[in-house]
Amino acid sequence: MQSQHQDILMEALQLGDHRRFLSLLEQCLHQAFDFSLFTLTAVDKDGLRVKRLYSSAPDKYAEGGYKPIPTNHWTEQVMQRATPFIANTQRALAEVFFDHGLIASMGLGAVINYPVVFGNSVIGTVNLLAPEGAYLDADLSPLSAFYPWLVLAFINNREEAHYEK
Repeated sequence: MQSQHQDILMEALQLGDHRRFLSLLEQCLHQAFDFSLFTLTAVDKDGLRVKRLYSSAPDKYAEGGYKPIPTNHWTEQVMQRATPFIANTQRALAEVFFDHGLIASMGLGAVINYPVVFGNSVIGTVNLLAPEGAYLDADLSPLSAFYPWLVLAFINNREEAHYEK
């Protein structure tokens, strides 16, 4: 990660401007990944649902509100094994996401769901979506480089989103 990224992210945190921090995090990740939709979803304390903390397309994917975590191979991979999920077709997305129709209507068919772990638990996911085939050769090392910042994105929202009933 470039030091300029660290500086601007640090400044946003020091100012206590969480919204700006998340927006800057999106911009930094956009330099490493091509995506049309970027969201951050926090896992509730029981691990049964997620809440969207941030969305680059709030008109289609609004922030706030909870949705249940599905029970399928995505859940086992991302939530239980804490390993990234990558899919590159709308068909693959339809197998795991109930909102695959909305995703397809936005011209998207590829996803990276990157789990963020703190205290041995998945506390959230970073979600990058793009047109079909975008992540065939995905290099996740940029996400690893931003990992401490990603943890902060969720920890900073912990009281409001992560533990809210």
